[in-house]
Amino acid sequence: MKGLWLLNRITLGFVLAAALSVPPARAGDTGSFSAQYEGFSHGLLVLRLAGQLTLTPATYVGALQYHLAGMIGWMIRNEDQSQATGVFDGNSAVPKRFDSVGNLRGTERITRIHYSGGDPVIEVRTPPVQLERTEVPAGMTPHTIDTLSAIALLIHQASATGTCNGNATLYDGRRLTALTARTVGDEMLPKTGRSIFSGQALRCDFDGNQLAGFKKDEPEAEQRKTKHGVAWLAQAIPGGPLVPVKVIFENKILGQVTLYLTALTGGSGPIARANR
Repeated sequence: MKGLWLLNRITLGFVLAAALSVPPARAGDTGSFSAQYEGFSHGLLVLRLAGQLTLTPATYVGALQYHLAGMIGWMIRNEDQSQATGVFDGNSAVPKRFDSVGNLRGTERITRIHYSGGDPVIEVRTPPVQLERTEVPAGMTPHTIDTLSAIALLIHQASATGTCNGNATLYDGRRLTALTARTVGDEMLPKTGRSIFSGQALRCDFDGNQLAGFKKDEPEAEQRKTKHGVAWLAQAIPGGPLVPVKVIFENKILGQVTLYLTALTGGSGPIARANR
């Protein structure tokens, strides 16, 4: 279950990075929203995610919380909270700080990064990365960004192209991942008791490739395999940004996981939770 510890940032990074670009008529590039998600696999609840993002024309503040849920959450303690701050420089995000505090099977995990000249500088990394992974070469980390900064950047750039097409290189202090998103088009999502949203949404397919920071107890070739997913995004709050309303991704432990939007605040106010 070690791989699940990073599920929050990498997965939701895939989810929200699919919002790389949307036309200004469909989503705003400033404002705040808070979203909650529940993930299901084989019909069972397996995880809960919550994210918050505040954007201004010049700055961003983001936060993300994650924990396993349902029966698997009862068996295994796996949780994490992260936050990031930064500024926008034209079409680029310049992170200032990224902090993460989590727990896996009773072991505290902390990562604290500040950025100097756009490059990540590790302040704290507990437990030491060398105990679990190969170190990401220093030459590969300059001008990388954390996942929360990528989320802010991709939404901030919404007015540029009107599509999901784009890429980003993410570094969380332990591994390096290349992310690519592409536009599929608008699709209708049917009503379901697991989600508060139904209606037309923009479908974005995404691929992730781990480039460095490989686990020592798994074959590197397996870790390098492309991971695929699908995200549907919609302007679920009037005047607000485009947000993920449904996501499907693969996890080697959980299998295929589907995330559903269960609560959303921002814009004109809250949207009620899905009926159970």
